[in-house]
Amino acid sequence: MSSVHTTAYQRLLAAAANLKVPDAVHRVATAAPQDPRPGQIWRAMWEDTILLLLITAAGDDDTARVVPASFERYADADTLLLPVQATTLEQPLALWWGLETTVPWCVLDRQVSELTSRPDNLTSRALADTVTGAQWGSRTVLSSAAGEYRAVLTDHFEVLGSAWWAPQGSGGLSELLGEHGITVKQLAAELKLLPPLALDVWRGQQPLTAEQAARLAALLGQPAARFLDANPALPPAVVHELNRPLRRSQVKKLSAQYDETEHAARLRAAYGVYTLAARDDNRTQPNWTARTDRYFELLLDQ
Repeated sequence: MSSVHTTAYQRLLAAAANLKVPDAVHRVATAAPQDPRPGQIWRAMWEDTILLLLITAAGDDDTARVVPASFERYADADTLLLPVQATTLEQPLALWWGLETTVPWCVLDRQVSELTSRPDNLTSRALADTVTGAQWGSRTVLSSAAGEYRAVLTDHFEVLGSAWWAPQGSGGLSELLGEHGITVKQLAAELKLLPPLALDVWRGQQPLTAEQAARLAALLGQPAARFLDANPALPPAVVHELNRPLRRSQVKKLSAQYDETEHAARLRAAYGVYTLAARDDNRTQPNWTARTDRYFELLLDQ
C-alpha cells in the first residue's frame, strides 16, 4: 500500500475512532425488543422494502398506525419537519403525515429511536404544537423530485401494509392423506410419531411440521407446500406470538440456520410451536409464549 493510501486510511480510522453514537440512540438500539408503542421510531423491513416508521397508535390486533419518516430534504404540505432535538436520533426528521396508514407488526424489525417528548394523543397537529421548532413543509408547488420521492414512499407503504405470512390452513390434511392411502400406522412409522399423535395428525387435528411435510413429500412425490397448505389453521395466539417484533431476530436466526427465506422460517416456527404444544400435559390451555420461547431455545440452542 502506498504512503498516500496509508495516510488516507489512517485518517479514516482516526475519524471513525472519533465518532460517538449518542447515548440515547445506543440505549434504544440495544434495548430488548418489545411490542410497539406510540412515539417509537422503527425500522420496517419486508422483502426488499425498508422504511423508517413513527408509531402513532398500536392496536390490539397485531397492527399499528404509522407515519413514514425520512432524513431526506424532500417534503410536501402534509410533511412535518422535526428539529434535531425532537428525537433520540439527534437528526432532523421528516414525517410524511399525508401517508399515515396501518401496517402489521410482522414488518417491524427493530426500534431505532423515539420522540423525546410527545403529546398524549399523537396526531400531526398535536405534535406540531408540542415540539418547539417543528414546521410544516412548503405549501408551494411540489417539486418533481419531492413528488417522485413521495411516490416511492407510497409504493413501499403498499408493500408493508399488505404484508402477511400466516396461512389460512384448508384443514384438508385428513383427506389428502386418504387420497394417497396413508394409514395411521404408516404415518406413525414414517414420521416416527407415537400412535395417539399420529392419529391426531391423520384426522387433521394437529399440523405437520415443515420437516414432516418434507418427509411425506419425498415419499409421495408431492410438493411439501401441498401438505403444509392442508394443515389445520394456526391458532390466533400462535400467529400473534410470531407476529411480535421480539420474535423477528429469532426467526432470522432460524432462517440462517436452515438456509431458507424468512417467510419459510416463520412458517417452520409457527407449525413447530403448534406441534410442541401437542406434547404438553396441559393441551387445553397451552401457554403459547412459553411454548414459543421453548421452541426457539431448542432449535437455536439459546
